[in-house]
Amino acid sequence: MPDAQTEFLEHAAMTRDYASMHLSEADTRVHLIDPVLAILGYRAVDDIRREVPVAATREFVDYELRAGGQPQAIVEAKALKHTITEQHAAQCVQYASILGVRWCLISNGVSWMVYDAHAKGALAAKHVAQVRLDADAQTALKAWTVLSLFSRESLSQSPPLTKLLVERVINDELARVDAPAISALRRAVKERFGENVSAQAIVDAIQQTLARPADVANEQVSEAPADAVAPGASTRTRKAPKSGLLELIEAGLLPGDAALECKLYGVGHAARVRDGEIELQGKTYGTPSAAAAALREGKASNGWIIWRYKGETLADLRAKLTIGRQDTESPSAT
Repeated sequence: MPDAQTEFLEHAAMTRDYASMHLSEADTRVHLIDPVLAILGYRAVDDIRREVPVAATREFVDYELRAGGQPQAIVEAKALKHTITEQHAAQCVQYASILGVRWCLISNGVSWMVYDAHAKGALAAKHVAQVRLDADAQTALKAWTVLSLFSRESLSQSPPLTKLLVERVINDELARVDAPAISALRRAVKERFGENVSAQAIVDAIQQTLARPADVANEQVSEAPADAVAPGASTRTRKAPKSGLLELIEAGLLPGDAALECKLYGVGHAARVRDGEIELQGKTYGTPSAAAAALREGKASNGWIIWRYKGETLADLRAKLTIGRQDTESPSAT
């Protein structure tokens, strides 16, 4: 829904102007929450119900979102300056359970919290995601990637939220020192390097990796093959110059207008080299990793092993360039 995404991002930009105001719950719903629900496709009478009675509690749910002829989610609204608490979340989950609806969204127009009423365990285990609309464009885009999963079109289809739920479980598991995933990583370090490391060391390393800025994570020399480092050379991390594609082009290993391809999650993608950069879906990216990350919703990605030219990865071509340099610089070279 590209048009809906643009409309959402424009609304998010406008939300920043409202952030300092003291709006009542009613005004928050009219100016901040209703527009988002409309962008998500809930416009017709059959798509959305308001003030839905919860018979067992004699209270009302602010919104019931419907898709495929069935209620799919409920939304509880709070005033703009109202902080969303666990008590609000517990109440929303309770309403959802009574109404037989799985998804609960709570919003004060700026912050949106998502809960899965069917998830097992305490309230914290039911918490799926939290996004905000009042920060920068990147934060707003992240909010769209989450909230668009609750569009009427998305909820009309078979489970659209698998990715979101998987990411939530991964984040939770990788933060627990007693998680089986952390134990497996400790064993992997032991088997590969013969080092015994603590579970906390693994968790800390994961958190540092996840927090690392994408441009640094993607474009450090550490991304290069290990055999590309000359014996005795410093291993201190440094930034790679531009994308490195120009070197491949100048060496004759890659045409200046090469057609690149990759496959992610079973879907093929095509891009083209332009002036040492990568043109993808109408946008230009300075590095292979930046172009790959754009296909993975901004997640850090090693574009050198993702993008291919005539079946060979860019990393393979770069390795050829490295070997050619070593042959040239070798004393035995003629």
